[in-house]
Amino acid sequence: MGSRMLQAYLTRLHLRYMFLDRQELWRLHEGRFRLARAKSEELSQAERYGIFKLYMVYAIGATAIELSEKDTYIAPERFYMTALQQVPAMCEARSIENIEAMTLLVLYHLRSASSQGVWYMVGLAMRTAIDLGLHRKANEIHLDPIAAQMRRRLFWTVYYVERVVSMSLGRPFSIADRHIDLPLPVDVDDDIRDPALLTESPPMGRITTMTFAIYLIQLRRIDSKIQHKIYRADRSLHSLRSKMDSLFLELEEWKRSALLRFSGSDLDYPILHYNRALRLLLQPFLPSLPLTDPYYHICLRAAGDICQTHKRLHQTLEYGHSFLAVQTVFMAGITLLYALWTHTNEVWSVQMSNDIRACSTVLFVMGERAVWVKKYRDAFELLVNAAMEKLEANNDNTGRKIGMAELMTAQHPGIINPHSSSYPSSSAANPGMFKVYPNHAAGPAGTAAPDVHSTFDTDLSHSHGVRMALQLAPWIDLEEDSPFWMPDFETLENFSGNLWSGEAPVPFDPL
Repeated sequence: MGSRMLQAYLTRLHLRYMFLDRQELWRLHEGRFRLARAKSEELSQAERYGIFKLYMVYAIGATAIELSEKDTYIAPERFYMTALQQVPAMCEARSIENIEAMTLLVLYHLRSASSQGVWYMVGLAMRTAIDLGLHRKANEIHLDPIAAQMRRRLFWTVYYVERVVSMSLGRPFSIADRHIDLPLPVDVDDDIRDPALLTESPPMGRITTMTFAIYLIQLRRIDSKIQHKIYRADRSLHSLRSKMDSLFLELEEWKRSALLRFSGSDLDYPILHYNRALRLLLQPFLPSLPLTDPYYHICLRAAGDICQTHKRLHQTLEYGHSFLAVQTVFMAGITLLYALWTHTNEVWSVQMSNDIRACSTVLFVMGERAVWVKKYRDAFELLVNAAMEKLEANNDNTGRKIGMAELMTAQHPGIINPHSSSYPSSSAANPGMFKVYPNHAAGPAGTAAPDVHSTFDTDLSHSHGVRMALQLAPWIDLEEDSPFWMPDFETLENFSGNLWSGEAPVPFDPL
C-alpha cells in the first residue's frame, strides 16, 4: 500500500512539483517501520520531519488514487492526521523544512474538500521563502551545487503553486516578478547528484524528469505578466487592449517550443495549461470584441480545448482532479455559455455543442468522485438549460429579449430570498444528454442542441448550484460597454457555503 501511494505521488505530482528528493522518499519508505515503532523521545527532529514528509506524501498519493479509481481501500485522512502529529516539534518557523511542509499541506488540500485556506498557506510559504532569500541568486554563492538546485526547485514550486492559486481566487501575489532574479532549475534528471553534471546548459533536445516542470513554470511566469498587466483596478480595459498582442505572442512562442519538446499524450497537460493561460488573457476583452475579431474565436477555441482535454485526461486511470482543475474546466464552460448567450446562432456549431457536452461530462465525473464538485456541476447544467432555451426560441412570446438573470429568476423564484427554505430539489444525473432540435430551432447548420429537460436528483448540493447559477447569470448579461469582471472561485465557494448557515449571500467582487 505504501509503495502504491508513493508511486502515485511520484508519477502524478512529482513531475510538476519537483521540490522533494525522490531518493530520500524511498529511503524513508524503506525505514517506515523503524520510525513508526520508535518512541517520540528517541527520534531526532530530522527523523520527525521525515515521518511528516513521508506520511504527507502517502496522504497526497492516496488522494490522487481516490480521485481517479473506484473501490479504493486507502483513507488519505489517516495518513494526513499521522503526519500532523509530528508538526509541533518538527522544525523551526524560518527554515527550508517549514516551506516544504506548507507546500505539502497545500498540495493535499488542493485535492480535498477543505481547500479554502490554501491561499493563506501558500502565501505564508512564499513569504518564508522570501525571508530566507530563496528568490535571489546571490544567496546561492556559498551553497554546493546540489543544495542550490534543491533550493531552486523548492522556490519555483512555491512560485508555481502561489501563482495559480492566487489567480484562481482573484487575489494578489506575495512577490512581484521584478524582485526575483533566481534562475530556473537546471534541466537535468532530478536524481543526478554529480555536481559536474549540474551545468546551466540544457541537454540537446532530451526530455529529462525536470523538463515538464520547467515548461510549466515558464508558463506561470507568462500568467504572472497577464495578471500584472491585464487584471488591474487602476486602469480601464479599453486602455489595456494594446498589451494583449505582446502577451499573446509570448504564449505562442511558448507553445511553439513545447511542440518541439513534447509529443503525443505528453502534450495534453502542457497544452491544457497553455489554453488556460490563453483564456485568461483574452476573456476580459470578450464583451468589447466583435465577432469578426480573430481573438474572440481564439478564446472560444481555447475554452473548448480545455473541456475536451479534461475529458481525455479523465479517461485515463492516472488523472485525479484538484480544486484548480475544477476551476479551470468550470470557467472554460462558463466562457462558452457567455458567448452562446450573447451571440446565440452566430456562434453555435457542432464544435461548440461537443465542447459544452465535454464540460458537462467532466463536471459530472468530478462530482461523482468528490461531492463538493456537485454544486458546480449543477450550476453549469442550469445555465446550459437556460442557454439552450434561448437557442431554441431566442425571444419570448412578446418578442422582447430576455436576460439570463431574468430567465433564471423566473425559473427559480423560491431561491431568490437568501433565507427562503423553498429550494428546488434536483441535480444533473445524465451529463451531456443531447436531443436533436428541428432545423429552425437549432444552430445555423441545423446542429444538435443539449436537452433542456435534464433529470435532477434530490440533494442539497443542487440548492448551492441554483444560487451559484443565479450569481453567474448577471455576469453573462453584461453589455459591451459594461466594466468586465469574472467571479473568482473563492467567492463561489464562500457564496455556496453560506447556504449551510442561512446567511445572506456575499456579492461578487470584480477582479
